[in-house]
Amino acid sequence: MSILPYYMIDFSASACMFEIRINDYPVITQNIEGQVATLIPINYAVLENGEQTISATMLPNTGEIELHPKANLRFKVMLFDVTNDFKFQNQFDEYQSKPIGDQKLPIIKKNGVFEAEIPYKLKAWQNGTDLNDVKDVKQKLLDAYHNLLSIIKNGKYEMFQEKIVNRELNMATSMYLSNKDAQARISELISDFESGFQVMPIIEESALLFIYSNGKTAALKKPNGESALYLLNRKTKEELMIDVTFYIPEGKSNFEII
Repeated sequence: MSILPYYMIDFSASACMFEIRINDYPVITQNIEGQVATLIPINYAVLENGEQTISATMLPNTGEIELHPKANLRFKVMLFDVTNDFKFQNQFDEYQSKPIGDQKLPIIKKNGVFEAEIPYKLKAWQNGTDLNDVKDVKQKLLDAYHNLLSIIKNGKYEMFQEKIVNRELNMATSMYLSNKDAQARISELISDFESGFQVMPIIEESALLFIYSNGKTAALKKPNGESALYLLNRKTKEELMIDVTFYIPEGKSNFEII
């Protein structure tokens, strides 16, 4: 392969909660009451060469039961070459939701596929346990979240790095990061932990269990789609979301971050 392929989603959305998944793995979830438009990288959800699936779900904003008349979602997958700089290579089919108007719709879904060619193969959740076969899966996941929360709260940052090592390896591989850049990602996160942010307790009653990756990964979310694990800076009122996804490797019984 003569290029370093970097796949991104170009999207815009308004007046809805929406989620976009690549290979049934969430790459963006937002509750947008106004409007937003941006590009996000998705290489880390492309595990190997071949056909990739993309799916999008539009839902009413938090607290509503029907999509807003002005709810809108547009997205397309774009390929760039990042060998030297960002150079546009290709664009895949674009999706544009139809006007809602006076329709009373609780949800809109869109599924599609695209071909990807990458110079790596990620070791991720392929060999994970099917979580649909796991008893008390939410409680097991809550235990994993509480363990991670305790590690951050007590400043055990070496242990924290050990917990996220597989995730960060996949991020570094798929985003072509140098060792220095990969370590900078972690250092920046730990710096945030130490700059006035406090770990907030998980509200178990309202934490929603989401199972992704065709049954192989899971995460806990707030009703508005944000991660159930977050830190708060009480002085600045800023929130720091810690988006983590867990899986249970085959042959093991406990959740690990992936």
